[in-house]
Amino acid sequence: MLLCTTCLLLSTACEKDALNTYGDYSIRSQLELLPEVVSIHGESYPLVVSRTVDTTYRYFRTEEDTIKNAEGNPLLDSNGNLQFVYDTIWFNGTTGKFTEYEPVVLPSPADTFTISLRSNAQWKAPVPSTGGKVQWFYNYNVRTGTTSTAGGGDGYVDFRVSRNRNKTRAVVAVQDIYTNDSASFARLHFIQKGERDTN
Repeated sequence: MLLCTTCLLLSTACEKDALNTYGDYSIRSQLELLPEVVSIHGESYPLVVSRTVDTTYRYFRTEEDTIKNAEGNPLLDSNGNLQFVYDTIWFNGTTGKFTEYEPVVLPSPADTFTISLRSNAQWKAPVPSTGGKVQWFYNYNVRTGTTSTAGGGDGYVDFRVSRNRNKTRAVVAVQDIYTNDSASFARLHFIQKGERDTN
């Protein structure tokens, strides 16, 4: 039985900046966000990098082995079934670049926003988790009027927010955008102010 999952291990290694090669599909996957989020009404909110690190993706597999006695014979349980022991084997996989951005504070009115990006690869932008709370952040493609959570090459990630009549949202919307091979991974945090916030 083989079970795999992925997690990010962040290291402090430095990496030289790549040349401007976002149109070159023959090289490693790249992804770069333009440094602002723009409202359909024209307001812009800066995207400020808080950290950029090299990453190594670690994977694990689970191996099962039959429990045996000193003579090498399988041990059976009280029902006559074989008994197994399970070992978790960790190993390093591919490396990539992880970029995290400072939180972006959005105003309380309902609005639609665009994140522009440059890439030479296919990429994904899954819908952020609500943390079990009310949904207020929606992935939305302005050009097609549908939900859009993936693309390829240069493109856009559009999202809309509902009106916040209360105080600042309790849940921060965490929007990940990454190439399919995870060679480039960007993480954005969005906070929405409320109409009842006091200055």
